Amino acid sequence: LLQLDTPPEIYNHPADLFVAGFTGATNVLDGKLLDRDGTVEVASGEKLRARIADGATVGSAVKVALRPDNVVLAPTGEGSNRFAGQVVDRHYQGTQTVYQLSLLGVTVEAQESGSAARHAEGADVTVALPPDVLWAYPRAD
Repeated sequence: LLQLDTPPEIYNHPADLFVAGFTGATNVLDGKLLDRDGTVEVASGEKLRARIADGATVGSAVKVALRPDNVVLAPTGEGSNRFAGQVVDRHYQGTQTVYQLSLLGVTVEAQESGSAARHAEGADVTVALPPDVLWAYPRAD
């Protein structure tokens, strides 16, 4: 037993990377934790903010987990964790579209609700990764 809590708590605040993957699709970004405020430098050299899971220490390698349904495409307004990306592939599924995005040097899956696909393959998009739903876990080799 790795985590005992309510379903929303387990889904939104998984105790570790295994629980995050076990409870749903999860993108994983490799990075290095730069400070206790949750700044992580990912492999592409970009910096993002994330919540720090137990056991992650400043200067150590981490894996940042992000669920596809928490990737925000074409956000409005300002804020942290905004990056340029490109739609590599898309799969229209009726009530949602699942996109494969080239983002931060890797391919990330994003899920968008709605009955119409808003972005074409090859389209440049702005992506927001809300810091409160990103989790930096210690990397276990």
